[in-house]
Amino acid sequence: MIHGMERVFKYASCIFFCVLCFICHAQEQYTTPTKKYKFTVYGGVGPNFYFNNLVVAKDYVREVNYQFVTRFMWEPEHLLALGFETGYNRLYSIKENPSASSEVKITNALVPIQLVISMKFLKDYYGNFTMGQSVLLNNVSVSNNGNKNKTNASNVSLGDFGLAVGYRKFFNTRFYLGSELKGYYSSKLNDKNIGILLMSGYRF
Repeated sequence: MIHGMERVFKYASCIFFCVLCFICHAQEQYTTPTKKYKFTVYGGVGPNFYFNNLVVAKDYVREVNYQFVTRFMWEPEHLLALGFETGYNRLYSIKENPSASSEVKITNALVPIQLVISMKFLKDYYGNFTMGQSVLLNNVSVSNNGNKNKTNASNVSLGDFGLAVGYRKFFNTRFYLGSELKGYYSSKLNDKNIGILLMSGYRF
């Protein structure tokens, strides 16, 4: 009787073990794989410094300004990534008082429309090269004895490019936070600046 019970217990244990292995194998086959997000939208903002190359009113130039960028990237599981970048980059501003009753304000900025080539290195660092064109925005405001006149003009700079190096860190599977050192060159008037950006990104 005892030997019969032991035999039944052994058979039951073997059947239970086989069923357990089958269930585990089935769960491995039907488990939903972790989704890999290949696209990322970035946004950044920060101060920049303009390398003053003006001849007229050079001493009145405000060289510290600001910029913000928006970047859409395709980021597969490789070292290289491709994307598109735009934003607003204020190059410099001027404020001058030719007389006690008059004031002149000038701001020069650009809107980049650029292709981005990005490469990852080390673990959380990357480098970007951007190239394309920019829309130059020139705004002039003249006040004289309380009367204001404004003139807005725009132009296109075709041979512009930028270089950047940055650091980014995942806070979960979708969100980035980081910083970036970014230089920009506009060929139309030989304008150059460099900025420090705080960046955030969202993968989808």
